[in-house]
Amino acid sequence: MPVVILECRGVSLHYQGGDGAAGREVLRGVSFTLKAGERLNVVGPSGGGKSTLLRLLNRFEDPDQGKVLFHGKDLRTYDPLEIRRRIALTLQTPVMFDGTVRDNLLRRPRERRAALTEADLRGALEDVALDATFLDRVAGELSGGEKQRVAIARVLLMRPEVLLLDEPTSALDPVAAGHLIETVTTLNQEKGLTLVVVSHDLNVVRRLSGRLLFLAGGEVIVDAETCASLEHPTHPAVRDFLAGSLP
Repeated sequence: MPVVILECRGVSLHYQGGDGAAGREVLRGVSFTLKAGERLNVVGPSGGGKSTLLRLLNRFEDPDQGKVLFHGKDLRTYDPLEIRRRIALTLQTPVMFDGTVRDNLLRRPRERRAALTEADLRGALEDVALDATFLDRVAGELSGGEKQRVAIARVLLMRPEVLLLDEPTSALDPVAAGHLIETVTTLNQEKGLTLVVVSHDLNVVRRLSGRLLFLAGGEVIVDAETCASLEHPTHPAVRDFLAGSLP
């Protein structure tokens, strides 16, 4: 039976205002559990707290109230660098460092760099559906979809347990987006990699399938076992969001 790998218990977060202004509440009482090997789609209107939630799960932020648990332990008891290896975050715009794809894949903590072999680098690229010829390509000259997959390959070399993806297809054309969805779905199905994906694109959400967490105004409005709940929504906030998403 899959174990609970991540859990939020009543998590709230405020961003402090400047010059004594009142702070802004970004998340309010967020609670959910995530089992190992699950795919969780985080959906909702802009400003609803989706990206902030990923930052909490990756320890770029700590909650004002409540707890984030990883394997049953408060995330704040872990070293932040350890957490960022085990719960890896890839951003909406992937960061490529100067040099080749090989240079980018080797860009990691020194104590872990020496253990990488050429076979490791080739294997990481194969995992994201890129062949070994990409190792000597200049990273900055890759297409948007290729950069996104190289960024995922880079974090896969750290052997994370959870992969957090923030709007991974927003800058991609439909073909590249389809390739990326297929890649991360395969990683989930064949390697058991737990996925948390923030996306505003309902086509992406439907193709990824899996669980659904709908955030609006910093609160969890829907926590459903499947994304099918989007097809016949009952909550007004979800209906309004879907209506605004129609072409």
